[in-house]
Amino acid sequence: KLGIHHGETTADEKYSLDHMECLGSCGTAPMVSVTERSSGQIRYFEELDSAEAVAKVLDLVNSGKAFHTLERWTPEGDPKLSGKAAGPYRIGGMEERFLTARVDKPDSHKIDTYIADGGYEDAKRVLTTMKPEEVVEQVKASGIRGRGGAGFPTGMKWGFLAPAMPRYLVVNADESEPGTFKDRIIMEYDPHQLIEGIILSAFAIKAEIAFIYIRGEYYFGYTRLVEAVKEATKKGFLGEKIFGTDTNLRIVVHRGAGAYECGEETALLSSLEGYRGHPRMKPPFPAVEGLYAKPTIVNNVESIANVTHVMRHGVEWYRTFGTEKSPGMRIFCLSGNVKYPGLYELPHATPLSDLLNKYGGGPQSDEHPFKAIVPGGLSMKMLTADQLDTPLDYEAVQAAGSLLGSAGVIAIDASQSMVKVARRTLSFYREESCGKCTPCREGTGWLEDILIRMEEGGGRVKDIDLLARITTFIAGKSFCPFGEASVWGLQSNLAKYRAEFEQYIALTNPENDLPVIPIRPIYRPDSGKPSVATDSSFDIAGESPLNRDTPVQALGD
Repeated sequence: KLGIHHGETTADEKYSLDHMECLGSCGTAPMVSVTERSSGQIRYFEELDSAEAVAKVLDLVNSGKAFHTLERWTPEGDPKLSGKAAGPYRIGGMEERFLTARVDKPDSHKIDTYIADGGYEDAKRVLTTMKPEEVVEQVKASGIRGRGGAGFPTGMKWGFLAPAMPRYLVVNADESEPGTFKDRIIMEYDPHQLIEGIILSAFAIKAEIAFIYIRGEYYFGYTRLVEAVKEATKKGFLGEKIFGTDTNLRIVVHRGAGAYECGEETALLSSLEGYRGHPRMKPPFPAVEGLYAKPTIVNNVESIANVTHVMRHGVEWYRTFGTEKSPGMRIFCLSGNVKYPGLYELPHATPLSDLLNKYGGGPQSDEHPFKAIVPGGLSMKMLTADQLDTPLDYEAVQAAGSLLGSAGVIAIDASQSMVKVARRTLSFYREESCGKCTPCREGTGWLEDILIRMEEGGGRVKDIDLLARITTFIAGKSFCPFGEASVWGLQSNLAKYRAEFEQYIALTNPENDLPVIPIRPIYRPDSGKPSVATDSSFDIAGESPLNRDTPVQALGD
């Protein structure tokens, strides 16, 4: 439509087209972000899956109306409507939703809307009638577990705090795991729910400063949070002597720079302090020595939001949802090859088949049944189609051979090539490796190079075993959990779909030889062009050099 490619500008200098990092639109892609040069305003346009939809966006921009529309725009949807035409979000789940109950209401992000629904009443009650230790015990009893991926009990983490002061609360809003877009909705459409949770949590751990570390690409969420903090401060809910007590609390909203690694808590703290976003050695854990070397609690957005409801309704009510070991509701992010991708708030232990079929509408095409499911974000191990009866709770998913992680459920149907799934996954992890440790930095590159060669028709059967072998030099040997998790998906892919890899090689390289083909023929955002191609016949075709027992002369073919 514009007649230009990535990294180029139109002749009239009116438009430039650039690559964007993930905007958390797994359920509403394709998506573009449009910035008005004169004002710096940003608008998001989603579900642009047709030429007609793109034409509508260009018409809005050309007419000057693009920045007078809703902050989020889709061809036919309205972000304030729920159901099938929900625009940016398809919100569903049980009728008794509480984490997402307000997101489809008009002005759901405004403080008056939140107060009209009983907002901040429980923060006032707790701060005026309870002790911090009582809040900690109630959160422990509720069984809230971390919603960011690890699933560690929130109250137990709070109990690990060292006695030193000051203490800090850091909210991890760096939602970077592919397939995960749940925190975005809370920050954009119900930020005061999060702020009340922060007030309660900061009171419990005796912190007077809280930080919200939000990924830089979530500009809309950032502006909503900043405005919500201002509203709460103006009402006297933040600042000094809030609710007429001796409790002080200031919230700082900090934008990250887009690094996936900063989702790891110690890398996040390094970034927050102004350093490169690299992970730190543990122990000491952040609860002992965290931000500015002081005791720090790092909790996920959804985890903090749950605290609000535990303190409002009580432990007994909260535990009526889910299971004994996995209590409460969960916002499941459903994307991939399903008819109705979106966010579904359901109790823990909801069967995977219900999420996919009852709420997600089943496979995207009736001709292509589900083949593989990633249950907790891209880094988790895959489940097969015969595991759809798995309950979606921490224990059951682990027993099935994966982890619930961030509850980013990605459906892969029979039309998809598992070789291409593997390559796209490793391309992401190679690009996002922070580079601190050799196994992750070099290993993800080797894996991607082999997979690109295989995808382009130069794969050999022995490459399958080579891929599996290289993963063993990354898993358990990386500095942080992200490095290890970068190969979990590939390991399960090779183990469960090896026959498909063999079939792909037989069809694309029946001679099983090693042709000379470009090694990285994929788009790189820094240049807008493919990386410089290299000869695929170099040493990566042989055994891994990480095995120091392998003779050097045996590396090449």
